[in-house]
Amino acid sequence: MFGTENRQAQGRVLRYPSRVVSAYSLALSPLIRMSSPRLCQAVTLVALVVATGCDAVFTPPFTYAAVEVTVTLPDGVGVPDVPLVLYSGTRHLAYADTDSSGAAYFDFVAEGPTGVGASSTLFFRAAEHPDGYYRTFSVSEGDLVQVAFDFEDARGSIRLQVLDQMSQPVSGLDVELYTSLGVQIRQTLPASGSLLFSKLSPADYGVRVLGSGTCPLLPAGFVYRDRLGVGVQQDLSVEIVLPPCAV
Repeated sequence: MFGTENRQAQGRVLRYPSRVVSAYSLALSPLIRMSSPRLCQAVTLVALVVATGCDAVFTPPFTYAAVEVTVTLPDGVGVPDVPLVLYSGTRHLAYADTDSSGAAYFDFVAEGPTGVGASSTLFFRAAEHPDGYYRTFSVSEGDLVQVAFDFEDARGSIRLQVLDQMSQPVSGLDVELYTSLGVQIRQTLPASGSLLFSKLSPADYGVRVLGSGTCPLLPAGFVYRDRLGVGVQQDLSVEIVLPPCAV
């Protein structure tokens, strides 16, 4: 039906419709008419377009940032089990608790303004209120951001001073610190007659000085003080004057 053009290829005649031949000639004619330099420029332009398209598809991988958090006391000891939250604006991104060394780690953190919030625990809280519970910062790709919180020990203490009838320090006798759950600590009075029971959880405590063979503290065999309520960061001072050590 259509006119054909004959070509010799590998010993046989190939017949192409003249309409197909005309279409190929039309498509190639601009390149054929170009001089060699212009043809090279055209090929280079096509290569650049292809390369640009590949760069758009095969972009370099994104490197996430990380945030390392430490919570420590003034003496440098880490605070364990502190609840932490990583946030951006009002959106919470991740949660963690500090480990036994007082450290925690957030990975896969995206770019942008970010913050870390810390919560107080039963025995430990931020040294500065309330700003000490929050840290805000800006994150860039691949950053390792280090965030530090300064906490303080919120537990209380009882300082005991034991004297004789002459207001002189008593030494060598055993002292027990107890609660409703039983004896918590037992120590021996030093030469100063003074003991410090520190890092006490909030509770009601009692102290008793036990008699010995040389000072039996008759008739009960001990002298005590109870109903010593210790609260958060509450330090109590207790003085006990012993009766004469008659045998």
